[in-house]
Amino acid sequence: MKKGKGQKTAPAARKEQRAAVPPASGALLTCMQVFFPVCLWAVGLFHETASCAAALFLLGWLFFAWRKNGALQAPKTATALAAALIPLCFLLSELWAVDRGMTVMGAVKFLPLPLFCLALAQLDGDGRRRLAELIPPTGAAMTVASLLLGQIPALESYLFVNGRLAGPLQYPNTFALLLLLGVIVLARRERQTVMSMLCALALLAGIFLTGSRTTMALLVLTAVVLCAVGKGKRRWALPCAVAALLAGTGIYAAATGRVSGVGRYLTASLGSSTLLGRLLYFRDALPVIVRHPLGLGYLGYYSLQGSFQTGVYAVQNIHNELLQLLLDVGWLPTAAMLFALVRSMLPGRNCALGRLLTGAICLHCMMEFDMQFVAMGFVLLLAMDMTAQQTVTVRAKGPALAAGIAAACACLYFGAASGLYYFHAPGRAAALYPGYTNAWVQMLPQAQTPEQMDEIADRVLACNDSVSLAHSAKARAAYAQGDFAVVIREKERAIGLARYQLSEYLDYMDMLAVGEQLYSQSGDEQSAAYCRQRIAAIPDMLAAVEADTSPLAWRIDEKPELTLPAEYAAMAKAASEGT
Repeated sequence: MKKGKGQKTAPAARKEQRAAVPPASGALLTCMQVFFPVCLWAVGLFHETASCAAALFLLGWLFFAWRKNGALQAPKTATALAAALIPLCFLLSELWAVDRGMTVMGAVKFLPLPLFCLALAQLDGDGRRRLAELIPPTGAAMTVASLLLGQIPALESYLFVNGRLAGPLQYPNTFALLLLLGVIVLARRERQTVMSMLCALALLAGIFLTGSRTTMALLVLTAVVLCAVGKGKRRWALPCAVAALLAGTGIYAAATGRVSGVGRYLTASLGSSTLLGRLLYFRDALPVIVRHPLGLGYLGYYSLQGSFQTGVYAVQNIHNELLQLLLDVGWLPTAAMLFALVRSMLPGRNCALGRLLTGAICLHCMMEFDMQFVAMGFVLLLAMDMTAQQTVTVRAKGPALAAGIAAACACLYFGAASGLYYFHAPGRAAALYPGYTNAWVQMLPQAQTPEQMDEIADRVLACNDSVSLAHSAKARAAYAQGDFAVVIREKERAIGLARYQLSEYLDYMDMLAVGEQLYSQSGDEQSAAYCRQRIAAIPDMLAAVEADTSPLAWRIDEKPELTLPAEYAAMAKAASEGT
């Protein structure tokens, strides 16, 4: 059939259909402009319950955008794919994760990432830039509010960590990154006002007060880059401000003699315990990443680190987001994210501001766990796609609505359980969601009887058999019942998962000594001899751990303690002679 005068080709009709859905504006844009900074104030959405609340808001926002326009724009970008793979792979890791009870918590915690990508697809380039413009005033307001509210003793510990400004994020280094991003946004403005200069002053002061050496180095690097690529007189604004900050710091320290306030900057070196500790984390994690290409699941690294670490540390996150992503969800989502990051750094794919923000975040993430604050993930996603990207119009009602309702129900359920846990009601959290491993672990010290302790430990181990404390609790319950076969089995499992905790070895020796005495009194010499044999093996167990210890472990502040006290060494020697 011939094409009539008024007919359009199929590609042209599809293009017109896509254009028929206007970008979000008015009330929807205003709501997003309120939501974005609120997420940063809410501890950066570090806790699962806050992340679930953010996901519920985004689902509601997308629903109203769909009702208004009759369709949604779905992003066709590598960024959106990478963001969607993260919660999906957390959910799939239920099949192989170290902690099978907490995998769904990881999925709902990072669910806001793809939802935020979908929300960004409803905005045009101007709407995204308006969101980015909120970063400087938000950071400045956080700094001023923290300095004022930090004078209240009850709030000081929330806003300051060891004298360092932490802000509402409650972590100085990530808060410093947020302030640095605000400085970059201000430095790229065409026109500067008195208010923007005051805002920049607050941001720079905040960075200094956080004591973040990594961010201070990035600030200097940013000043150099902006000076090199900038145009006109404004390119000198940030370098001059940074130079004034550094000069003022030096003059202050020299005039007052109070070097403690700037001590972290003065002691920065390649031999610092902070840097060497991070290198130790990375060294220990690399073989684990190779052995587990699908990842360990949510909090799997934290649970398993005691079995492979070669130094003394206990960190929930590895302080490197690339390695953290590999440890959590494996190689596929990590490769997708790396591909998206590289594409976003190409000049033709993103604006100059977006590339600067993305570069600063990526460099900082090599030494920190910034993306565990989901709101900082929002900032990264925004920076990666500052300009409007290719989208496809989605008008299907049934499947999309069903998926949204299912996601909202999951967020309500798991968010409620997480909220109970963080508000110190682990019993109610575990009753609501029986797979909440962390809640059961928190209840272990509250057990009133050996039977109750054993039951709670079984609950923990049913979800995660790599919890040293649960194995130790089962050993303690068996000890109370005189079952030393179980004591030996569970205590050695506990030690294998916490090799650098000398207290575990000493507690084990005390239990074995009692067991040896009871068996001798009952005439069971074979069992008594076995108890002596296990006591005599303790020095060899410690020697094996010491041989496996990294040289880095002896150069950081928390050094291994692997020498038995004199009385226990004598006990081991006597047991060795008696076997």
